Amino acid sequence: MLWRAAVVLLGVLALLVGYYWVHKPIDAALALRFGGALLDAATVGALFVVAGGVGRRSLARLDLTDLTRAERIALEAVIGLGIIGIAALALGMAGLFRGVVLWLLLGLTAVGLRAALLGWLRDTRELVSALRFDSRWAGFLAAVSLTLLALALVRALAPPHAWDAMTYHLVAPQRYLADGRIAAYADNHFFGFSQLVEILFGVVMSLFGRDTSAALVHFGFGVLALFLTAGLARRYANAETGWLAALLLLSAHSIWLLLGWAYVDLAVLAYGAAALVAAGRWRETRASSWLALLGVIAGLAFGVKYTAVALAVALALYVLWHAPRYALSNGLRFGGAAFLFALPWLLKGALLYGNPIYPFLFGGLNWDVARSETFSTLGSGLLAAGGAWQLPVLPIAATVLGVESGAGFAFTAGPWLLTAPLLLLVGWRWLDGRARRLALDCLLLGAPLLVFWIILAAVSDIGAQTRLVMMALPLAAAAGALGFFALAHMPDKPIHLSFVVRAAFTLTLILSVIDAARATVREQAIPYLFAAVDRDAVLDANLEAHAGAMRALATLPPGSRVRLMWEPRSYHCPASVTCIPDLLFDQWARPLQRGQTPGELLQMWKSEGDYLLVWETGYAAQRDDPRFAAENAQFPAARDRWLTPVWTDGVRYTLYGWRDSS
Repeated sequence: MLWRAAVVLLGVLALLVGYYWVHKPIDAALALRFGGALLDAATVGALFVVAGGVGRRSLARLDLTDLTRAERIALEAVIGLGIIGIAALALGMAGLFRGVVLWLLLGLTAVGLRAALLGWLRDTRELVSALRFDSRWAGFLAAVSLTLLALALVRALAPPHAWDAMTYHLVAPQRYLADGRIAAYADNHFFGFSQLVEILFGVVMSLFGRDTSAALVHFGFGVLALFLTAGLARRYANAETGWLAALLLLSAHSIWLLLGWAYVDLAVLAYGAAALVAAGRWRETRASSWLALLGVIAGLAFGVKYTAVALAVALALYVLWHAPRYALSNGLRFGGAAFLFALPWLLKGALLYGNPIYPFLFGGLNWDVARSETFSTLGSGLLAAGGAWQLPVLPIAATVLGVESGAGFAFTAGPWLLTAPLLLLVGWRWLDGRARRLALDCLLLGAPLLVFWIILAAVSDIGAQTRLVMMALPLAAAAGALGFFALAHMPDKPIHLSFVVRAAFTLTLILSVIDAARATVREQAIPYLFAAVDRDAVLDANLEAHAGAMRALATLPPGSRVRLMWEPRSYHCPASVTCIPDLLFDQWARPLQRGQTPGELLQMWKSEGDYLLVWETGYAAQRDDPRFAAENAQFPAARDRWLTPVWTDGVRYTLYGWRDSS
């Protein structure tokens, strides 16, 4: 048999080598593209593994044995990521925001915490290997969840093109890495915000210089939020309820879109889910360590987004409700921990921008009353717009009227996420004691957040955006999943409500998968992953004329400064030039309002060596803004007198230089 086996094996080897030598299904471009994707995954994976080890060591004194494995590893990871972000902030403020320093720190941390790190990895591996589906329904829910996650992952691996990422989420780490430090920048007020996630973007981008790794960090936060929410629902009900909780989040189209973007909202989602988990454990144990952890979570959430201060208020009220006699001691313990972990971001604002909560309340760098009024949208909410009727039914209004990138809610929540909790009104009596306790936790934490949202929506059009209460969505998902759980225990007669609602839910899940697949194809993410199109083709498909305008800037002399007029997106600006974004669409109007004439302003810009890239679409949209209409109306005449076109795409963008006679 030996010679026969050798002949067969050598023959098969020769056949395959010869065949694929000719046909080459994997060419160099495809190998590089998949290799880059694996490199991104390895980079972000390393960050999350180290974070898991940091979190495990940090929470070593907490008894986590009653949590599901999914809750435990996710809770440890979100705490670890927050601590790593704060450490990277400290290095950046010290002028050490460089890849070699950041990854040396991570490497040393991994070595020092190797036991905790390996334990976290072992739990993660066991979580995957222990997956079991007790019913066809649970298997179906799992299959849909994994399909939606896979499609989102493909999008996360594509070149970044989402609006806020190109305006500030990626621009900040790009500049910090270029300068090797975290500093103040007068041209982008968003840099003064809390920046935990942007700092983590900088960490992963610093290793190989790949910006496609950033969205994977955001994707990872989203997965951790799903683990926390699903694990919690499973612990208080059953496995099906856990999958339902995850799918209520995933089937919200805007949340699914966020999984593929380098944004920060899913970190708020994760800390909101972590807060719900920790709040329940504090209620059950009344241990001071869990109360302190609630404060840590609130502080870390503030480090992601200012609006997360509402989560701190909700948690404080939750603690007060359950233990009013210990209000002072509990308040000091919770508030002290929250302040300690919010302090690094308050110091960053104070030291760099002259305001711990820049740019709100106290002004700061390149900020005055006029800019504050421009930035603020107070007085433009539902009350002013005649939408006061929406306030009492805000979750339902946001469900029906909310459209991603649209006005008002600007968020597609899907038909279930914000409405499924209403099923508890029907099925409450069929919930057992444990499920009721979780539902009450969701209510006690969710009610203040809903009031916060109602107030914001009433006075501000931006305040109506559902993304501003992202920390409340895990509560809605958990409560909604319990609503389905209650229906499953109701009598089948005279109407089998559980079957009917499940059928409707199944139909919407199928539509969600179709919607997600269409978006993935439309964004060219799959052709990009398989090297059928290049980076420029993806950017052209998603950014249209903007991508071409950014490439045109590469033809300018190195060192040129380009003012982006009525255009806030500067991320894809070539490295050879400096782009000055127009974040508040006031780069032209504000100097005129302060007394300069168009001629004086343009002469000043000319002396500074500037070019002007005018986004004609942006100008048309902002031209009649009542705050700047008089000043904007002066631009065409000034342009014709002092400027001359250098490049144009003929419709949307025109790059201007200076007339010789000016």
